[in-house]
Amino acid sequence: MGKPKRLEAAKGMKELMLRHFRAGWLAREEGRKVAFVTSGAPVEFLHAMDVVPVYPENHGAVCGVARAGGRLCQAAEERGYSRDLCSYWKIDWGARIRPAESPVGGLPAPDFLLCANNICRTVVKWYEGLSRFYRVPLLVLDLPFRHSEEVPAAREYVRGQFRRLPGELSRLTGRTWSEERFRESVALSRNASALWQECIDANAARPAPFTAVDQFLMMGPIVTMRGTPEAVEFYRGLRDEIRDRVRRGEGAVPRETVRLLWDNLPVWHQLRSVSDFLADRGTVLVGATYTNAWTERAPESPAITESVADAYARVWLNMGLRHRENVIRRMAASLSADGVIFHANRSCKPYSFGQGEVAARLHSGGVPCMLLDGDMADERDFAEGAWRTRLEAFIERLGNRTDPGREK
Repeated sequence: MGKPKRLEAAKGMKELMLRHFRAGWLAREEGRKVAFVTSGAPVEFLHAMDVVPVYPENHGAVCGVARAGGRLCQAAEERGYSRDLCSYWKIDWGARIRPAESPVGGLPAPDFLLCANNICRTVVKWYEGLSRFYRVPLLVLDLPFRHSEEVPAAREYVRGQFRRLPGELSRLTGRTWSEERFRESVALSRNASALWQECIDANAARPAPFTAVDQFLMMGPIVTMRGTPEAVEFYRGLRDEIRDRVRRGEGAVPRETVRLLWDNLPVWHQLRSVSDFLADRGTVLVGATYTNAWTERAPESPAITESVADAYARVWLNMGLRHRENVIRRMAASLSADGVIFHANRSCKPYSFGQGEVAARLHSGGVPCMLLDGDMADERDFAEGAWRTRLEAFIERLGNRTDPGREK
């Protein structure tokens, strides 16, 4: 049936992300502070202090796309790290051992580290190791997991840490806290997230104007450049291109017949092959929980620090299974999805834990689901033949379900 139609915005995104990676190295030359940051950390505080954020997790994804993940993971394993650890973690350490294997030449040394455990608890041990390796300070934000309803004491506990953060950053950077720049950065984050939400919601149209694979590739700025004018400008342009596709009735996949959702991180090293395989069968990934997670934003409020704290405390991976089930159910309804692919990701145990239970609940409620084993960045843990066989059977079943006339 043909390959998915690519977006023009992809060209600008590549240049934007290259500039992002260069920014850390340039900051070292210019004498500006550099901080390693987890993807769930409140980067707006760093922008307020003119600190350049660098994301080891994003570097892991880039290495995965370049299919360098397996070699870098192996380098870390040869130094004693377990095969069962997160592949992003192992890629990060492997790139220090073999920097030439990194498609961007590795990462610059940080002045300090900012870690939030709302995405997983693994990052705390990862960043403790980085702190010892570089001999730099580590700031940890502890955000309690929310199993069901928010506990008021937990909310105040998180807010208290966020209130103290400006003082800690002033101590580490020697700069005066800028409330004005902080508010500007939060507003830019809010605007970029709202634009990203518009892009994702546009896939309610039939045919879908872009795929979740496009979303995986286009989410780079909302992760690494939150709180900047560049991210807002990029997503405004992407939103306009997608709107134009919807207006013209142009779909990403020729002769779209089956629409699916994706749960968990993507298989970075197989993005195009999986996307093309689905497109050849008239199947489009219309949404993903991972890309949807980056639409979370702080509401407008005079108490801006508390508002930001509340937003970062309720990110996707810090919420219980019932919340995840409800979100997937709403996404399936709003995007007219025929089923859900659950990527049982070897590396990301917090994301993968409970997928079987969520899938069973959804299936009993009329949403067909399937689980596929793999790894987000380590291509050694991918069985192409098994994936193709199981995906083809699932698509065939859904195609017959949505078009009873195809039943034999």
